[in-house]
Amino acid sequence: MGVCIMEGSLINYNFGYFFIFFITGFAIFFSIFNLIIPLILAPKDWEDRNQKTKILKKWRYKPYESGELSPLPARFQYNIHYYMYAILFVIFDIEVLFFIPWVLSIREFGIAVIIEMFVFIVVLLVGLYYAIAKNALIWK
Repeated sequence: MGVCIMEGSLINYNFGYFFIFFITGFAIFFSIFNLIIPLILAPKDWEDRNQKTKILKKWRYKPYESGELSPLPARFQYNIHYYMYAILFVIFDIEVLFFIPWVLSIREFGIAVIIEMFVFIVVLLVGLYYAIAKNALIWK
C-alpha cells in the first residue's frame, strides 16, 4: 500500500510510482543520448586521415594527468607499501564508522551495547596488533 496523498482517491496511491518511472525513463533517455551525441558531433571525413592517425598513435599511450604530461610511463607500478596502507586505512575507516550508531544508541540499549562495543574495539586492536606483528606498517 502506498501513502495516500488525498484521501478517497485510488489514483493517488500509485502517484509515487510516477517518480520511479520518470527517473528510470530519464536515465534511459540520457544513456541513449550520450551514445548518439558523439556520432553526431564526431568528424565524418578527415582531409588527411593518415596524418591524423599518425598523430593519434603518437599520443595514444602517453598518460595525461590534470592537464600536464606525466614524466612517468603509463605502466608505472607503485610500491606495495602504498597498497598496504590503503587497505589498512579502508578496513579501519569502515570499522570506525560503526562507532557513530553506537554512540547514538547508548542511552536506548544501555550496558549491553557498551559491552558489545568494547568487544568490537578489542577485535579492532587485535587486527592492528596483527598488522604490526606482520610488519605491514614498517616501510622497508
